[in-house]
Amino acid sequence: MKKIIGTAVPLSALWSDKNKEKHGNLDTAILFLDWLHATGQTAWQFLPLHETQLVPGSKKDHVPSPYKGYGVGLDPSHLSLSLKRKKPSKQEMSSFIAKQKKWLPNHALFCALRDHFGTDDWTQWDSDIRRRDKKAITAWTNKLKKQIHAHILKQWQLHYGFQRLRDKARKYNIQLIGDLSFYIPLQSSLVWQFQNLFQLSENKKMKKVSGLPNGPKSHFGRQVWGHPLYNWKNTSCQDDILDLWKLRLYYTSQLFDVVRFDHAKGFFSYGSMHTTEPKFDTVEKGPGAEMLKKIIIYSHDIGLKLFAEDSGDRLKDLRNTLRLSNIPGIRILRFAYNEKKKKLSKRYADISDYPPNTFAQTTAHDTETLLGYLNLLSTDEKKLLSKHCKIQFDVDNTILAVRFRDTLVHSPAQTIIIPIQDWLMTTNRINIPGTEKMVGDTNWQYRVSASIENLPRTL
Repeated sequence: MKKIIGTAVPLSALWSDKNKEKHGNLDTAILFLDWLHATGQTAWQFLPLHETQLVPGSKKDHVPSPYKGYGVGLDPSHLSLSLKRKKPSKQEMSSFIAKQKKWLPNHALFCALRDHFGTDDWTQWDSDIRRRDKKAITAWTNKLKKQIHAHILKQWQLHYGFQRLRDKARKYNIQLIGDLSFYIPLQSSLVWQFQNLFQLSENKKMKKVSGLPNGPKSHFGRQVWGHPLYNWKNTSCQDDILDLWKLRLYYTSQLFDVVRFDHAKGFFSYGSMHTTEPKFDTVEKGPGAEMLKKIIIYSHDIGLKLFAEDSGDRLKDLRNTLRLSNIPGIRILRFAYNEKKKKLSKRYADISDYPPNTFAQTTAHDTETLLGYLNLLSTDEKKLLSKHCKIQFDVDNTILAVRFRDTLVHSPAQTIIIPIQDWLMTTNRINIPGTEKMVGDTNWQYRVSASIENLPRTL
């Protein structure tokens, strides 16, 4: 197999001197493909591209996590002026609606209702539409007919633009890599559509939510993500939950060649976090290998390639399932030396022994950049890590970071993904887990330090 080397960068982080519109639209994305092609790269890894939930009380400088997106549909913020002017023929629109029938009508109605009520928290809507009474669905669909059509048109324009992006990527032989979040937020069209598949009380509130309890192997400490939990324990729901995953996978396959399974260990064990009392946090058993295998088989059937996030703890069953299904895991160089426990992790530090069937990265969207990571380590720690990785030590962290990056690029791993900050050798982060706040939040606001035209052509 020919080695795949690519870049990880959020679409929202890109900007262009040629395109004076708002950063991160689909016209800008086309220009970024030109840069990838010019530098000999053959992959682009995205963060989730769905519209994100509204956050009551947040300020303009608060950008919600892309992992709290609606789960289907593309974010209208990626529309360019050229796409907004694009109008479909009746046949094009009819074909689009038919292909997206499992999610689009409900999603467009949800967005129209969100605009009408001023909130996407559907638990605050009128009781009849909140519980999806059939007569209410019909009545509201008729009442908001124009608004629903407007949202459907936006999605057609977005998907037309993304198909244009995908066509050019194929011309350049560049793989587009998506990111499938494990959870969906309460404030989404899919949770409203499939309420019985989640752990919700009769009044649709959440006593327990997604996250990770604190523990001896918890790198970032206790994390509360806030999504509703799947209703795994109700065995009568499991086939329907599988169908929901199939819906999301089929949709994803229309956009991407490969998809990353975020938090894949959640199929085996998951955090059940109390919203106010950490002492009531628990770790629960997920549906296990059988469910994950069914999802993998379905993905193969629709031609969607997978790889899985398999970092953290409680990973034995996940890794066995991935190995038996020939699904790649990941290696992240940033975890080669644990600065908190003061010891090497050979799984990540043994770069020369990375298996070919793996996705290797220098860093990830929720860690420090490579240069930022080396800045955390003492001189003795960097010398120890350099010696273990057979890299010539240098007191200049930028020079040393380049050596680590290039060693990873030449590892046996067949797919190498470098976050754009590690090509540019900057320390600007995308996200710091567990630090989200309503005012003055810096998470998810990362912008690339140079325009696409000024990115280096030699890497």
